[in-house]
Amino acid sequence: MAWKSEKWLSDVFPGVSRIYEEYRHLTRRELAIVSAGVLDLGLAQLLSMRLAGDEREREEFLGLNGDGRAPAGSFGARIQLGVLTGTITSEDAVILRAIKNIRNCFAHRIRVDFTSPEVLPITRLLSENWEERTKRLAIPGFSQEAATAGMNEIREHLISEPEAGAGLLLSVFATYQAYFHRLSDRVTPIDAVVRKRKQ
Repeated sequence: MAWKSEKWLSDVFPGVSRIYEEYRHLTRRELAIVSAGVLDLGLAQLLSMRLAGDEREREEFLGLNGDGRAPAGSFGARIQLGVLTGTITSEDAVILRAIKNIRNCFAHRIRVDFTSPEVLPITRLLSENWEERTKRLAIPGFSQEAATAGMNEIREHLISEPEAGAGLLLSVFATYQAYFHRLSDRVTPIDAVVRKRKQ
């Protein structure tokens, strides 16, 4: 098997009830980098389940064999492929791209935080889009009212409290892990969709 990276569902995903506990102790920099890495890996696995063809070909195409030159070996390419294959929505793509951009700021700067001038606009965009997205996410146990109230409180403090940005990211990250887990049971391989249409 060509897959060399961790498998999200079996090696990384802590289970729906343990997501928050698993990641809440990370520093803000760790959270920014790890959350994007975990969601990137989760999306890669969903795409691997969605794409047709030989398993090795899918893994090489997605860069899961460790080859960074793969056509869909980056988080950005995987987000775009996710939208193009119908694995995720364009609304999901906006959220995931914001997380990717936050990760890039934290990974490529030494003195950076959620209130830094290069991160704050991305965090605000994430906040706005997350509020809209939560209205349409249907996750068991997810309280829309509690999420909206929490978002209003977080939004007030984004400009002055780095913890508010980290709290927002942790909330989005935890929800997307649960959402990806739910999607993993529903992903239909493209070749199965094609066969069904031909019938």
